[in-house]
Amino acid sequence: MIILTLWCWISGEAQAALPFKDLADYFFTSSDQTLVVEQDRDRLSQEYALAVGTLYDPTLKASFFNQFQGYYLNRRMDVSLLQRTSLWGTQFMVGYRNGNGAFPIYDGKWITQDKGEIRFGLEIPLLRNGWIDPFRGAVQKGEWSIELSKVQEKAQKLDLLKQLGARYWEWYTNGNRLRVADELLKLSLDRQIKIKTRVESGDIAKIEQIEGDRIILQRKATRAQQERNFVKSQLDLDSFITSIKSQASLKLGIDEVPDYPYPDLTVLKTIKMPEAAGTEINHPESLRQSILMRQTEVDRDVARNQFLPKLDLSLNLSKDMGTPMNTLYPAQNEAGMTFEFPLPSRAAQARKSQANTAVIRQEAQLDLTRVRIRNQIEETKVTLNLAIERMILAADELQLAKNLVQMENRKFLNGDSNLITLNIREQNLTEAEIRKVEAYAEYRRSLNDFNVARGELNWSETIK
Repeated sequence: MIILTLWCWISGEAQAALPFKDLADYFFTSSDQTLVVEQDRDRLSQEYALAVGTLYDPTLKASFFNQFQGYYLNRRMDVSLLQRTSLWGTQFMVGYRNGNGAFPIYDGKWITQDKGEIRFGLEIPLLRNGWIDPFRGAVQKGEWSIELSKVQEKAQKLDLLKQLGARYWEWYTNGNRLRVADELLKLSLDRQIKIKTRVESGDIAKIEQIEGDRIILQRKATRAQQERNFVKSQLDLDSFITSIKSQASLKLGIDEVPDYPYPDLTVLKTIKMPEAAGTEINHPESLRQSILMRQTEVDRDVARNQFLPKLDLSLNLSKDMGTPMNTLYPAQNEAGMTFEFPLPSRAAQARKSQANTAVIRQEAQLDLTRVRIRNQIEETKVTLNLAIERMILAADELQLAKNLVQMENRKFLNGDSNLITLNIREQNLTEAEIRKVEAYAEYRRSLNDFNVARGELNWSETIK
């Protein structure tokens, strides 16, 4: 019988035309959506790297003055290059200046020999801006932001995988519903030819032929509805995976709906589900919150450091070049310390309090995120277990429905039943077949959601 052939098709081991694994491989290598996600990650990484690099860009300062009126006529110029470093906030300086002409006594510091003066210096912060400062804090946050872009990329891909799974298994389910409707309609058309022959020979009443015509019309309407649902899910899946740039597209017709072998339920029931404990730590969303907390801690450390007094050690070396002058030493070494502390330091205290509050808030957010991830994993695990139980029930129901159709068909051929009862049995079998297909699709969709909840970009067909 056609129904039995259909049952063999559902439970057989035919080669899948477009299995989910192949579609996911294609999607994550060719889809515009995944390419955009990767480009966003690369772009953000480049932006952060550039921003971090600019914090250590050297600073060039230059000034030129010409006093051409009054008693004192002079010219002076000063050029210096400052370089900030990550070594305890130390800044290096190299410079050149030249001053010639007449200067008042109080501006005698501008006088240099005729070829000018070169100087070198460094400044080492001992307290404020020592072990961290706003610039190095920004560098640390930028480095964390590069890691954040990678984590966000994986999180976006996990979301895409979940959406892909929902669309694919809806397409698969509707495709199988359409196939079942096709087989059921073909069964009615073939049987109606035999019924017509028996009516003409007077073997059965005319009412059976009329009932057969009604069943055919009913099943044609059902098939039309199933075809509409399949086309809708086909277009939905196609629009999600189609690559506009490469103009690449996969065939998603009824012939591409795969014939998945039904899993061995006895083996499936014995598989131990992975534990959720510890998984949430490496989940992309948990890692994202952890990075945000690290960045907040950097802000807190900077705020605490800025609350300290400013105590800087400076060392300078300068040397004049050219014709010696009695009033100038050819070289000069200088060491000194500067101290600064505002009284009271209310602004620094406010920033410190705000940063501490932000850290506490971010720690709470991280804890809530990990709890939510654990709950999602447990929820998807329960759903997956229930999907396995549903597959077992659907397989048992289908076997019973198949036996009933076989027995009812023998009764009909022997004249002990009628077409209405046989149609009910066949309809029940069809619904049981669809429920089994739906149970398998729910199992695979739940498995995909389970992997996503655990933060794994894995589209394997088995539980790992």
